[in-house]
Amino acid sequence: MNRFSIENTHQLEIYSKEINQEFLINVGLPPNYSEEGDKYPVVYVTDAGPNFTGLMGSLPLMQIANDLPSLILVGIDYKSLHSNHSMSLRNRDLTPTNDESWMALQRNMYKIFGDDLPEVEAGGAENFLDFLNDDIKALVNSKFHIDTQDQTYCGFSLGGLFGLYTLFTSSDSFDRYVIGSPSIWWNDKYILKLEENYSKTNKNLTAKVFMSIGALEEEDDNDGFNMVTNFNNLSKTLLNRKYAGFDLKTSILEDETHCSAVLATLNRGLRNVF
Repeated sequence: MNRFSIENTHQLEIYSKEINQEFLINVGLPPNYSEEGDKYPVVYVTDAGPNFTGLMGSLPLMQIANDLPSLILVGIDYKSLHSNHSMSLRNRDLTPTNDESWMALQRNMYKIFGDDLPEVEAGGAENFLDFLNDDIKALVNSKFHIDTQDQTYCGFSLGGLFGLYTLFTSSDSFDRYVIGSPSIWWNDKYILKLEENYSKTNKNLTAKVFMSIGALEEEDDNDGFNMVTNFNNLSKTLLNRKYAGFDLKTSILEDETHCSAVLATLNRGLRNVF
């Protein structure tokens, strides 16, 4: 079998006792990376199988062309028997609560990926965020020339939901957020209740955020997700809050679907927040 590797990348392994999961941490270094001189901003991205690979196809050229500063990309992935296991595991780690009706639907939908997908319970976002902040960051900081005061989060779909969860519970985890097509519908739009509770006791929200969605994500919407409607409502709410220190830019990506919007969001989002 022919194999290929991506230039300037490294892979680390780390185990979470709390989650009981082995993770793969993919690290992409900028062109002309050096341990001398200024330290590099770091960008953490979830769903690192496709998202990390896609970004490493575009980031080096964008950095060479000065569309982006030199930065280190860190992709969080799973060490599992099959790559499609991430389809199940992400339901556990990127969601703030359980949504049993969705999980039951998923178990049927995921039959197309095989019958061996791991059985998980959703609602593990708190554990996953602690693991990211306490263990993954410590591992990466110990291995590479990273500016710990300049950190960015990127996530899409459930990863976008996790980004909102982090923003409303531990916003200082990251300086910048790229949030793509967030699953606001999750568990009767629980994330909106979380934001509302945050607003009652906080006037500040110090973060630079880019949030986008594909314009076609609600076309022929038979599932009730209301992706674009929910996105627009949340955007309006956040702007009306007038949080001190909060910098929000939003974009409706013309002619993009939920699947095609992924890399468009991540590339455009990084350019915006930097």
